[in-house]
Amino acid sequence: MLAKYVKETRLKRGLSQAELAKLAGLSPAFICRIEKGDYKSVTVGSLNKLSRALKVSIGDLSNLVLNKGHREDLLQKTPYEIINELSLSLPVIVPVYTAFNSRQIIEYAFVPRELATNGGKEMKLIGIKSNDLEYDDIVHRGDIMICGKDIPPSPGDLCLIMNGDQVTIAPYKKKDDVYAVIVQVVRMVKKLV
Repeated sequence: MLAKYVKETRLKRGLSQAELAKLAGLSPAFICRIEKGDYKSVTVGSLNKLSRALKVSIGDLSNLVLNKGHREDLLQKTPYEIINELSLSLPVIVPVYTAFNSRQIIEYAFVPRELATNGGKEMKLIGIKSNDLEYDDIVHRGDIMICGKDIPPSPGDLCLIMNGDQVTIAPYKKKDDVYAVIVQVVRMVKKLV
């Protein structure tokens, strides 16, 4: 049974429910429900997070759900559907360009997938190296700005503002011509080989 297995494995690792929840990126209430045998909110994504935090196979966890007799959709999916759902929990790889109108990719930034979803829909993220742009203590020269091209800006959002041919970084005001909303600034970037 999944409830017993999760609790025993958690205790062997010397973790409280709150610590396991934090490690897995899940709520403490979710861990509590699992350990009580309530699997209604179990998805492939949550099993994947739980298996990583407990350092056990996701196959072991899903088999325990099956043995319980729970037949939720996630356990009736094809291997391709399961792999696709698991890939949704991985970071997004954003190509980084030297300039706004450049087509030359110079490196890649890895950002949390949550940044790439807006209400469950994928958004277009672009990475731009801020070689000549700085703003306050937020954006420094050489930082990579992860920008959302299709995010409608709200007043106060930090944006790339078009002023003729000039691009600046500034908080959004209603009449600004916005190129993109800055959603994250990345300083540590891992190059892909």
